[in-house]
Amino acid sequence: MRCTPILTAALLSAASVAPVVADPKSDLFDPDVFGTRSSLEHRLPGITDPVDRYCVLSPGALSLRRAVDLALCRNPTTRSAWAAAQQQAAALGIADSAYLPSVTATGSRSRVLAGVHTDVTGAIESSSQDSRDAAVTLSWVLYDFGGREAKLSSARHSLDASAATLNSVSQQVTVAVVQAYYGMVAAEALLASAQTTEATANRSLDIARALRGGGVATLADVLQAETAYDQAVLARVQANAAAKTASGALSVAIGSPADQPLKLEPDAVPAEVPALTARMADLMAEATRQRPDLAAALSQRDAAAADVTSARAVGRPSISFQGGRNFADTTGVPNQSYNQIGVYVTVPIFSGFSVDYGVRQAQATLAAREASAEQVRLNVSQDVWNGYYSLDSANQQLAATASLTHAAEDNQQVAFGRYQSGVGTILDVLTAQTAAATARQLRITAEQSWQVSRAQLALALGRLSGAEPLAGLDAPL
Repeated sequence: MRCTPILTAALLSAASVAPVVADPKSDLFDPDVFGTRSSLEHRLPGITDPVDRYCVLSPGALSLRRAVDLALCRNPTTRSAWAAAQQQAAALGIADSAYLPSVTATGSRSRVLAGVHTDVTGAIESSSQDSRDAAVTLSWVLYDFGGREAKLSSARHSLDASAATLNSVSQQVTVAVVQAYYGMVAAEALLASAQTTEATANRSLDIARALRGGGVATLADVLQAETAYDQAVLARVQANAAAKTASGALSVAIGSPADQPLKLEPDAVPAEVPALTARMADLMAEATRQRPDLAAALSQRDAAAADVTSARAVGRPSISFQGGRNFADTTGVPNQSYNQIGVYVTVPIFSGFSVDYGVRQAQATLAAREASAEQVRLNVSQDVWNGYYSLDSANQQLAATASLTHAAEDNQQVAFGRYQSGVGTILDVLTAQTAAATARQLRITAEQSWQVSRAQLALALGRLSGAEPLAGLDAPL
């Protein structure tokens, strides 16, 4: 039997019927005697309740860091995960309360009609009996062969799982915002590239028309240039629609309506990125230590193991203490007032085999959660493997597209000069123009892939947690 100062405080509170102070964060009366909130916060270092965060979208350019902060505060996914964690914290309080006694008070007042008869004068008479009784009873389980301890252990592991799940959700939301943010950056860059391509195609068309007017170019040159220009216009219209879609996706990701106007302030991609040098075995070990979804799966497995012990304890005896004060006042009967105190032993003898099947059910749940934890462990290794080589490929794409873009732009300028001089052909111009547009698109895609791959590998390693989740993006690899 556990005996703590909390017991004394609870009994004094019940005896004095003192008013409970309302929580300033809630309209409900919630003293949190067992400190479940602090227990939850202890399991989430650096992560704060969404209601405690600064959640207003201020005017001006939106940085990635601010977008992530807004999403962790306003996104319904994180708010729902917080609510689930708080529910489990309350469940821990319920399991802890089983160690305290329960006090109940009952009372009643009744009137019983004893009978109706007629006297010798013919008058109708009736008699009644009034009865009042009241009782206060205290019941306290002293020992139950581990049942309460198993339930408390299960609640603690479940709270660990809920906290780890909240951490995992926060990291996933962070990556989703990174993807949406750089998706919008890429969409706006592709729109600017499409506008550049349109302007370049218009320039080619003007040159072709001028040369045809001078008798140097043919009608076929003009028609080919017109076709390229119309295609560039169509590509620009499509890129504009894609940019609008990306803006709406980012707005929703940070918890705002899709029509929220956004102006971004992205960080520049470095000219050169360092090669990956970390050993795969070290990264796998880091992910195993830090991945919150794996921690949640292991905690759920431990909670299921405690539930097996709890299921077995259902069929075991329990020892409890009971005491009470009773008072009864009945008309025509002497008042009765007495105290009652005793120690009771309850021994389950037969419950229709429900205990046996309850244990089997708990054991099956444990087996399922063990398998689930092993599956998560395998998923972690695959995520690290895929994330590592995805980032390695993104690094190489950045290097390749840097030289490709410069070469394609130079080739386009040379083709324009040759065509204006009457040496080159319109086909040379259009080919160089298409190559330059493709190179710009590949560069934009490579930059987006590099930003997103960094975030995905950081997620795979479990680095995107704490008050500064984006710090995990810049950690050495």
